[in-house]
Amino acid sequence: MKRVTCSLLALAALLLVGLGGQHLISLLSAQEANKGLVWKYGLSFHVRKAGQTNFDEKDTPKFGTEIFHDKDIDKAVYIAETGALGLGAADKFKAKDEVDRPRFFHGLDLPVRPVNEKGWDKALKFGAEVFKDTNADNLIYVSEKGALGVLPAGSLSAADKPKGPQRSHGLDVKVRKAGEKEFSDKTKKISLEVYRDENTKQLVYITDAGTLAVVDAREAPEVTEIKNPIWWHGFEVKVRKPDEKDFTKDTQAYGVEVFRDENTNNLLYITETGAISVVPVGGQTKPSSSKEPKWQFGRTFRVRAADEKDFNDKTKRHGAEIWKDENTSNLVYLTDSGWICVFQGK
Repeated sequence: MKRVTCSLLALAALLLVGLGGQHLISLLSAQEANKGLVWKYGLSFHVRKAGQTNFDEKDTPKFGTEIFHDKDIDKAVYIAETGALGLGAADKFKAKDEVDRPRFFHGLDLPVRPVNEKGWDKALKFGAEVFKDTNADNLIYVSEKGALGVLPAGSLSAADKPKGPQRSHGLDVKVRKAGEKEFSDKTKKISLEVYRDENTKQLVYITDAGTLAVVDAREAPEVTEIKNPIWWHGFEVKVRKPDEKDFTKDTQAYGVEVFRDENTNNLLYITETGAISVVPVGGQTKPSSSKEPKWQFGRTFRVRAADEKDFNDKTKRHGAEIWKDENTSNLVYLTDSGWICVFQGK
């Protein structure tokens, strides 16, 4: 389950394929305006598949990503062409015209057992890469499925000899679809594994769909006895498409479940699409009943593919909404393709 990731050959291949090459943008006006949303720059990420040792231009997946400053929440928003998003610190953006490529840290192979599987014979394997965006001082995890996990990098630097991930525990959870009132035998089940990245001291949650989330693990205790997750509450949220002005009965809705991971004292938000986000529980307690979320802001993003140099009429667009979870005061950022990122509100 360990992987050698930082050899000189791998790094050389990394440079040859131009990992994280800066998008060249002619005009900021090419990005449509949004209240409180300021486009900063674009990056591309190459991500090796599980078992793939070297970066290869032909076979290695790559994902275009745009970075914005959302001034209403004062967060750096990283949104990939897949619609996946992550939120990082926005107080260290560099004021310069040239954008640095993301700094490669290491790679991870992350096996995930299917639902109800105790053994590892049928485990799915996903590759992920870890980078530092030196333009904003954020740590970026990207899976081979285009999922993003973002955290402030702080004093973290690349390890001289990267270590393989250490498995902490696994969980199975049920997630209702929008409109599904009660849990039943037909409710969708999602499996996930939790790993400790010993190189950065982060916990990595990854599902059987290859979606991931990361959370600081420096204060997390080592898991010695695995406990089942505790369901806290659930809700539905609507997300408009980029051309959808108002919420209507036809607006796409997503079911979201919230669980407490008793092993790490984290709250796990997971959508019916399998996208996940993780935040510390803090001093919160389980709500006695589920309150409806409160809408905060709507957003529209344009995100170029990895090989797309400039914004144009064919550039992919994503809608997103920010909702307040009234049960926890956490803010929920959700895109129109069902990707989620949750952060603690003020």
